[in-house]
Amino acid sequence: MKILICDSLEKEVINIFSEIGKVTNISDDENKADEISKNIIDSEIVVIRSATTISKELINSAKQLKVIARCGVGIDNIDIEQASKNNIYVTNSPDANIISVAELTIGLIISAARNIHISNNSLKAGEWNRQKFIGTELYEKQLGLIGFGKAANEVAKRLSTFGMKIVFYDPYIEESQNETTKVDFDHLMKTSDVISIHVNKTKETENLIDSKALNMIKEGGIIVNTSRGGIVDEESLFALVDSKKIIFGGLDVYEKEPPMVDEFFSNSNVLTTPHLGASTKEAQLKAGKQTAENVKNILNGDLSSVINK
Repeated sequence: MKILICDSLEKEVINIFSEIGKVTNISDDENKADEISKNIIDSEIVVIRSATTISKELINSAKQLKVIARCGVGIDNIDIEQASKNNIYVTNSPDANIISVAELTIGLIISAARNIHISNNSLKAGEWNRQKFIGTELYEKQLGLIGFGKAANEVAKRLSTFGMKIVFYDPYIEESQNETTKVDFDHLMKTSDVISIHVNKTKETENLIDSKALNMIKEGGIIVNTSRGGIVDEESLFALVDSKKIIFGGLDVYEKEPPMVDEFFSNSNVLTTPHLGASTKEAQLKAGKQTAENVKNILNGDLSSVINK
């Protein structure tokens, strides 16, 4: 059985896959796109992270493909519809990076509230202007969570200990949970001091936080996105942050990755990180191990981890 590994995995995870079949690892190849096209033809298992896209064309060229395994949460880089048509199972590891994403989210929020990133840049530029960077406490402020899945729950759990009031919007959850309150979308956008986005990218959520929604945010509000690119109208967000309508925006994900870094992007006070939500040693290892276990189970007839049953 040929297993094609397209993106970097820990040695321990590669060893697990080697027990399943013969591994072809092209993750470090300079001409990776060409190597994927060439090697996918006779591969039975393909393993990817977020850097590789498995398109309709690649799926149709694969003559023996049984499983596409995604180490991580998002599956928007896989043509699920075509995989289903070709009777190819798709699996992912949705729980592996929950803690890492939650912790990065909180890091962005704290950086926003206390101007950590821009005061760091200012001091390194030789300035000493403490008055310019007066921050705000999170205590007794309202945190609005858009989407209330596992990562959002972890954020809520941690920020409730800061003394924050937690509200959420999620059409798939019927009522308030624990010490959190379910509200409608407009109410959340208009009343929250801090807004954090935790949704998958679907037709319903694409451009969910558009210019109209962003302009609902109260003066001095904070909004961060560690979920998926394309959920937030990035151009409008940059404009509102730089006009100081929104005091802070934090983005870990982008509509196009990597984003185009022009002068407008570089000079903005929007805090930007290069899709680091799952980039911890712990999350990467957990995702790899969980994915390998999923593949083993699928080959043994257990389809509980398959997304496109």
